[in-house]
Order: sequence, then structure tokens, then C-alpha cells
Amino acid sequence: MTKSVRVLVPATMGNLGPGFDCLGAALNWTSEVHLTAPADGWSVTVEGEGADEVPTDQSNIAVQALDRFVLAVGGNRVKPLQSGYRLTLINRIPLARGLGSSAAARVGALVAANLICDRPLARHQILTLAAQMEGHWDNAAAALFGGIIAVCPSDDTPLVVPLGSPENIWIALCIPSYRLETGIARQVLPKKVPLSDAVYNLSRLAVLTAAVTTRDRSLLKWAMDDRLHQPYRAKLVKGMRDLFEQAQRNGAMGAHLSGAGPTVAAWCPDQATAATVASAMCHSLEQKGVKCVGRWVPLRAKGVVWRWETVSR
Repeated sequence: MTKSVRVLVPATMGNLGPGFDCLGAALNWTSEVHLTAPADGWSVTVEGEGADEVPTDQSNIAVQALDRFVLAVGGNRVKPLQSGYRLTLINRIPLARGLGSSAAARVGALVAANLICDRPLARHQILTLAAQMEGHWDNAAAALFGGIIAVCPSDDTPLVVPLGSPENIWIALCIPSYRLETGIARQVLPKKVPLSDAVYNLSRLAVLTAAVTTRDRSLLKWAMDDRLHQPYRAKLVKGMRDLFEQAQRNGAMGAHLSGAGPTVAAWCPDQATAATVASAMCHSLEQKGVKCVGRWVPLRAKGVVWRWETVSR
């Protein structure tokens, strides 16, 4: 029997400043993965962001996620996919901007495949597959689980700890026009860091966790400083420090790179402040000759959601 499912996957922010590779948050802004199987032959369609450049062959990361799923599950359970499928990616999350576009594609494809094949994998197994492909866990975990999460990687079962989704917090985003691939952003990071920098980050991570779990917003101004990745990535993100300062000057409670950047995210107490902060950050960056887009969205309590659809022939 042919099945068709539409999966909505949120944009995500990794790191959240000091939580390098172990903290993530979901945003109320989604891309879609639509999978129909079995079908006559294989087809891949891309709409929205990157529609004219994202490959529709075996090099597509969602297609690779489906292949990884088939390999991991095997047997009769994956016959619907092996018989052919129709895959449509509706990308709304900008590519290579630090907002989890690759995690959304991979997680969406894996969840869709799991549903089509009657759920042979548990959620933590889907997370493990996605994280193996991503090379890090924070975006995939936030996309799957929603809210703000802490994740402890494991070869067996990863520990994912929901930290909640504080109400009435809006995230102001300054999204530059240029892209920054995560692999390149990782290349500038040192193999070793001073002990004092490690202690600095541990203290900020503890405060950030406390700020989220106790909902004490006054702590956020202390919580998002970082010495493990942001100082090294500043050379790749034009005006990063200025954007942090503009955000706080205009009412943000804290600011950080979203993932590896180049997007800067600022946490704000309400929608109006977030709009002001996004505008101020973009104005500052445009004065430096960099085109950008401002956006403001709330945090998202839910992760992946889906709905079954009527099969069109």
C-alpha cells in the first residue's frame, strides 16, 4: 500500500553561546519533507531555498539520509523505499547560515522514512543516525525534540535532557547574505584550549542552564559569553562583536552565534523588542557593506510534527 507523509521540521540554533555541540534550541520556523512510497521509480523535487542549486541526485543529503535509514533497518521493513519513492523538500530555512537547514533535511527524511516503514526505529535511534551524518548532535536533537535541549552523545543511547521552552522569549536574527559552511567554521577552531577558557565556558554554561530552567531572565546577560568557538569564528563573521553590542544596546537579554554562524541570534523579552533588535543588527551590518535579512521568531516547544496525506496518483 502506498503511503504519503508530510513532516515539518523546525529551524534550530546550536551551541547557544557556551554550550558548544551540547546545547540546542528549536525555532518556530519550519521546512518540510514530503515522502511518498512505494512509487514507480525515484524522484526528488526541491522547492524554496536553494531550489535552483540543491542537487536532486544521490548527493542530496535527504536522499543520503534515506539510504542510511535503509542500511540501518534492512530487511522487509524497508521494502516500501526500495521499491521507489517520491521525495519533495520544501526549504524555508536559509542554507549554510547556522540555522540547522541540513539537520532539518536529514531529520525530516529519517522521520518520514520511519513512518512509511511502520516505525522500526525509536526516536533516539533516529537522532543517532542524524547526528552521525551531521557530525554533531545539537541541531538534530533540537529539531527532533523541540524546546531547549542538552544532549550527551553516546555510542549506545544518547542522553537528551529537555530544559524547557520559556514563554514569551523571541529570538531576533540577523541573517547575512553570505554563507558559512560548518566544516569551514570548524577548521578555525584550535585542537587545544587554555584551562582558563574551559572553566570560563563551564561557568557560563551552568548559568545559562540555570537561566532557562528557573526562568530567571536576568541571568542571560551573563550566560552567553563563550571562549571555545566564537572568538575564533569572529574572523569569518563580519562585525560579530558589533552585532552582539547592538543587540544588547537595543534591549536583548543576550546574543550569540547561531550554530557556526554567520547568523547572529539575540534573545529578547517580547516581539516588539525582537523586531527592534533585528533591525538594529541588520542596519549595523549593512553599514559594513554586508547585505542581510532580519527576522524575529519565538522559540518552539515542539520538535518534528507530521501528518498523513492522501496519495495522489
